Amino acid sequence: MTDIGAIFVQHLGLIGRLSADDEAALLSVDGDIREVQRGEDILVEGERPTHAVVVFSGLLQRYTMSPQGDRQIHSFYLPTDTPCLETLHIGVMDNNLGAVAPSRIGLVPHPELFRFMDARPNVLALIWRETLIQASTFREWLMRNSQKLAHVQMAHFFCEIMTRARAAGLTQGDACDLPITQDDLGDALGMSTVHVNRTLMMLRAAGLVEFRGGKLRVIDWEKLVETAEFDPTYLHLRP
Repeated sequence: MTDIGAIFVQHLGLIGRLSADDEAALLSVDGDIREVQRGEDILVEGERPTHAVVVFSGLLQRYTMSPQGDRQIHSFYLPTDTPCLETLHIGVMDNNLGAVAPSRIGLVPHPELFRFMDARPNVLALIWRETLIQASTFREWLMRNSQKLAHVQMAHFFCEIMTRARAAGLTQGDACDLPITQDDLGDALGMSTVHVNRTLMMLRAAGLVEFRGGKLRVIDWEKLVETAEFDPTYLHLRP
């Protein structure tokens, strides 16, 4: 049994049902383990990807850079996530995948995954479903960042992170690790660092959350969800 296979079993099991035979087969998925540092890229725009990625620890980001050097973060990937399964069918990267914090990842050669997908139609369907869910999440981020007020945007973001962390078994009570800076948060929400700081103070003063030292703690979940207008349907997690 490989750790990489266990990640696939856990993650795909969050969005669909795996048979015992599917799970047993996935546990034999093989690949390389790699340590990456904060700011290190794993896949870069223009590259022709040959591997899929799974996250063991730390935090990854998907982002693009403007010609002026401004960064837009499109998503964060928690431990147990599989951030780039679409590379199985996309010949050239049109964005970057990098580490926001020191992270441990697994790299799975595409032929290894194609072998499983050919032999296991249900695994193929769940990998396809995972790519569609990521597209759903991108749409939700676009709507949130373009149409909602700053405090609603940030509350929504924290709701999503906590929901995903709970599903993956990464929470400690009402808290989870979120090793990002205020600059990272601003680049994900389209805010300046000053605006991020003020909005964080507003949410803290309202008794909703605390975010410091790479740790997110929810003080009042129901009020946070109400403030965020948060509906987790777009994450398509199993009940």
